[in-house]
Amino acid sequence: MIEVIVAPENRKQELWELYQDYAEELSQYDGEKRRRGSYHYPYFDFYWQDERRTPFLILYDHEPIGFCLLQDAGINYRIDEFYILPVQRQRGFGRMALEHIRDYCRMLGRHGTLSANVYVNNERALKFWQSVGFKDTGRRSRVKDLRLIEAEMHLEEATEKEKQENR
Repeated sequence: MIEVIVAPENRKQELWELYQDYAEELSQYDGEKRRRGSYHYPYFDFYWQDERRTPFLILYDHEPIGFCLLQDAGINYRIDEFYILPVQRQRGFGRMALEHIRDYCRMLGRHGTLSANVYVNNERALKFWQSVGFKDTGRRSRVKDLRLIEAEMHLEEATEKEKQENR
């Protein structure tokens, strides 16, 4: 069973180490190959300082296997970063973690959508986001020379879909 917790300050280093793995894996899509441990994320500390940001640690048997960095972007909730260790994928942990994040956003109740951006060339990630209920908005953005697809989930639509599945 997995557990998703708001990462306390004393577990920040564990999340940072997972972030390094995540950044190294993403480098195959952004072309910025660096030594492990040398990735920089200027907003990382803000997740423990800014009340609009929430760092989640995803645990399996009390061990960290992933994370989610969530932000209240003013008009919606946005997943800035999401990661599950490769060895723990294809086990439903990402889906379970996102259910928790979605429920957390519903509990906050400020916005009706949850969004995420995905590299256009990261087909595996695109399939994952679609499989958990995110839809392509048709909007595109760029980071450096890379195109990103914006995907979002309407929180109330997810509730209706769940009701139908539980019938």
